[in-house]
Amino acid sequence: MLRKPWYRRKRYVIPLLLVVLFVVAIGPWPADNTPYAEAGYFAETAGRIAPPSKASGQLRAGFAETDITPQVGHQLAGFSARDPFDSDSIFSRCFARALTLSVGDVEVTILAVDLLLVNEQVAQAVLEKSGLKAGGIFFTATHTHGGPGQWGAHPIEQIIIGDYDADYSDRLAADLASAVTASREQMVPVDLGLAKTDAPDGQVNRVDRARGTFDQLSALLFRHAGEPDAPPFAALVSYGAHATVSGHRSNAINADYPGALVDRLREATGTEHVMFAAGTVGDASPQRPQAATSEESAVKLGESLADELTKPVASADFQPTVTLANSYLPVDLPRVRVPVTAGLRLSPLSTRWIGPERSYLHVLRIGSALLIGFPGDYSGQLGTRLAGELVGNGVTAIPTSFNGDYLGYLVSDGDFYNAPKYETRVMNFYGPWLGPYLNDLAERMARGTLP
Repeated sequence: MLRKPWYRRKRYVIPLLLVVLFVVAIGPWPADNTPYAEAGYFAETAGRIAPPSKASGQLRAGFAETDITPQVGHQLAGFSARDPFDSDSIFSRCFARALTLSVGDVEVTILAVDLLLVNEQVAQAVLEKSGLKAGGIFFTATHTHGGPGQWGAHPIEQIIIGDYDADYSDRLAADLASAVTASREQMVPVDLGLAKTDAPDGQVNRVDRARGTFDQLSALLFRHAGEPDAPPFAALVSYGAHATVSGHRSNAINADYPGALVDRLREATGTEHVMFAAGTVGDASPQRPQAATSEESAVKLGESLADELTKPVASADFQPTVTLANSYLPVDLPRVRVPVTAGLRLSPLSTRWIGPERSYLHVLRIGSALLIGFPGDYSGQLGTRLAGELVGNGVTAIPTSFNGDYLGYLVSDGDFYNAPKYETRVMNFYGPWLGPYLNDLAERMARGTLP
């Protein structure tokens, strides 16, 4: 009797089927690394870029803040390695700060929150509770890893921000919306100034320590109109270093170094209201000054950065007439592709649920400053490229992270291919071209706000 071919024998067939099923369901699969400029999603999205809402004249501003510090015992967001997630004390309080700006019929609120990030779920709830449409709020966060968690329902979010609590998420959105609404109720005429310096000693490149970072430390300043000797009414500060100084071993509720920076700048300059937006955090870790505790180290870093801004704030020039432009763009995304290597990916059958098919970009031109909001941990390599493309137009690019959606780490194509790290593999959900793609769109949007 003839023997069956080996591939028809049961002892081989079942393992072979299991291998095939594993590859189909899990991977690895070949990765499609087609440059974004050759992809249909780019053409579709670029074709939707429209002229921004834009007006020039007297700038008006309103500010409000709400304390969002949770009770001790509430779980903290930021580190999957934190064990337990429960907070055990309060080192510094957390706030939601809203700054509304208007010129003519153009009005927009900048909302900066002492949270790890602002996800789509919270952002949409804030818009609904504020009665505003998409584009009416420019979202950002300080990226503190010691702030409240439990506001995200996505399974991946819960690995980092704790067990989802629907009631708490709704209350948090209501608190954020109350700050937005209050900031729109009492608007005053203001002049606009810009202070900036480089602060390379505050951060280090977390992807490649031999390489530099996007070191811009900036503050948009708003001073009561007609009061040249008065301190600023409000300031929006942005810097790139991750707010992780306190570290995963701390279970204290805290705003990390941005909280200390806000307090120190307010005290040193007399500025009435200060808020902080995370900048190019995607490849920037903080330097950690020596201190008795990690929380005190965060205070030292925040205070040193505030001190570096004090002179630029004091010498800033202010303009009475300002152009305010608001550009908001829904963005079609490439398919989710979780990388194994630069050329291999996990199966789309098991990973398509990880990320959305659409996100958005938000660009505000405020005088000579371009506030550019990205949906994720935006990297300094991309920020350097973007600022370089726009610098000849007499404007300062201020890229910020966490614009009300989250797509993971937004890195350069060079880093994706050459630096297989946490940022480019574990937390990269769309492959090598998402960062450059968003940069390209942001530059086009920014140019549309210019004269």
